Amino acid sequence: MPRLTIPPNFIGTSGIDTLVAQESNTSVAIGIDILNSGVISTLSGNDSITGTATGTSQFGKAAGTGIGINNSGTLNAGDGSDTIAGTGTGGFSYKLKLITTGINGTGINNTGSLNAGSGGDTITGTGIGGSPNGSITNRNSANGIGISNSGSLNAGSGNDTITGIGNGGSNFSTSGGNAAKYRKDGTGIGISNSGSFDAGDGNDTISGAGTAGAGSKGSADDIIGESGTGTGISNSGSFNAENGNDTITGTGTGGFHKGDDFEADDGSTGIGISNNGSFDAGNGNDTITGIGTGGNGAIGGAYISVGFLGYSPKSGDGGTGIGISNSSSFDAGDGNDTITGTGTGGNGGGGTTGGVNGESGYGGTGIGISNSDKLNTGKGEDTLIGTGTAGTNGEYTIIPITFPIVIKNDTIPTAQSISPSSISSQNKNIEDPTIITRSSKSSIGTTTIGIQNIKKAIITTGENKDTIKGSAKSLQANTLAYGIFNDGIIDTGNDHDILTGQATTTIGGIAYGIYGQGIIKTGNGNDRVSATSKIDKVQQKVTIGGGIRFELGAGNDYFKGFGSAIVDGGKGFDTLDVRAFKRSEVSVSGVISGNSLNPANITFNNNGNLITLSTTGFENFIFADSSFSYTSLT
Repeated sequence: MPRLTIPPNFIGTSGIDTLVAQESNTSVAIGIDILNSGVISTLSGNDSITGTATGTSQFGKAAGTGIGINNSGTLNAGDGSDTIAGTGTGGFSYKLKLITTGINGTGINNTGSLNAGSGGDTITGTGIGGSPNGSITNRNSANGIGISNSGSLNAGSGNDTITGIGNGGSNFSTSGGNAAKYRKDGTGIGISNSGSFDAGDGNDTISGAGTAGAGSKGSADDIIGESGTGTGISNSGSFNAENGNDTITGTGTGGFHKGDDFEADDGSTGIGISNNGSFDAGNGNDTITGIGTGGNGAIGGAYISVGFLGYSPKSGDGGTGIGISNSSSFDAGDGNDTITGTGTGGNGGGGTTGGVNGESGYGGTGIGISNSDKLNTGKGEDTLIGTGTAGTNGEYTIIPITFPIVIKNDTIPTAQSISPSSISSQNKNIEDPTIITRSSKSSIGTTTIGIQNIKKAIITTGENKDTIKGSAKSLQANTLAYGIFNDGIIDTGNDHDILTGQATTTIGGIAYGIYGQGIIKTGNGNDRVSATSKIDKVQQKVTIGGGIRFELGAGNDYFKGFGSAIVDGGKGFDTLDVRAFKRSEVSVSGVISGNSLNPANITFNNNGNLITLSTTGFENFIFADSSFSYTSLT
């Protein structure tokens, strides 16, 4: 089936119109190609527009691009429940010696005007990046983008469903050929918007899933490897879901490697929703979810021989997973909104492989929500949840190794497979007799954060009963965990708000429920603030750090946690819960009878390190063994 090129223009009927086009095996394959002056208008009716394209696959040459629907003109589906679908697949390259590039696959590429009109419309774009294979010097996989919009995309009013799926191309084995001096796996983006993206009024469902390409085994001579990133929804333009109870979901998965170089590649980043433009969910009870998973690190030296025993292969670290990353304006609009970001770091590669001393990789960082500009949930009873989970550190894996091996700088040209356990007995003169050892990284490494708000950034939830929860978890030793890390401003507005920071890690780690040098304001109302942390399953006494400041406003507030911070309870009957301590375990200073501000400094001597929580405005103090009023504290 040939490509459908517009013009000549297509004007449909008031009934059901169907357009289907497919093109394959060309250097630039396009299913439906609407040129600058081209117009497709299907008028009213439940219309269907489908474009499919597959780029050519080449032996010894560059592969082709695939674009399902390419619109540089005008595409108007009119009223009715319309279906617009584009699938683009990049081609494969085989045995190209110098540079092999698998070419991009894009489902729907819009640089013009695309309007689905009124009605419950379905717009779907699927892009699959091409992949190289064979012995080459430089090898790049290509990008897969589900929906790419740099023009104007409007789904119109109605309960619309917009879906973008992007899978980056993957690298295949270089075994038996030249080393890959530079390898890059493809990027996958579900929905990429740098123009105007408008879902229109109605209860819309918008989802983007981006998966980076996966690398396969390399060789010991491979020098540079780079995994592609996976992003569910990437916005650098104007993204507006308009009014209605909308559901917006972005899922990003970073690239990983199945097998590896001498110094192995790290897993790459996965981001659920990335915004550095204007992101507006509009009014209504919206649900916004970002899920980011970092790729796994590769195993260092998994395919090298004992001839490399004089070296220490390094395994790759796990990639970073970020649920929602905002560096511009992110607004959920008025209504009872729920914003959830979940970031999970990739696992580190195993350390000792092939019977060779190796270094395991760190687990990747997990960040639930990262904000560096303005994040606003608007008026309504909003819920903001960020959950970060660190990836696991690599463990060593024993793999049979292959000769030749080096003995006192002499090479025995014999090829046979032996187990690592037999090396020490069969080869007494090997220069490194300690074949199976594991290098563990003992310093503080991976960081995981539930909600991160950097310096000068602002998170506001507006009026009404809002909930903010940041949770960080790591099951690996020597990690940093922060439930809420705030160097900027968090303001929950007036009403009865709940703010919670939780952090959990294991032996050798550091955990804070709430940390930073910024300020948290809960406004007027009966607010509850809680910071808790556990290390190796033990509840910590110090759960707050960094000198952060809290302003609880007027109302009967409750504050739980202790650490280096300044807390102002404001007007009302406020309660400070420090029941992690008995009264005798801390010293209290600054209490002034008759002072309406009720100042009190609570200090804990942590093995010579004095930690002080400075408070004002509290009337009730809860310790493990008793409760005290302000006047009875001392």
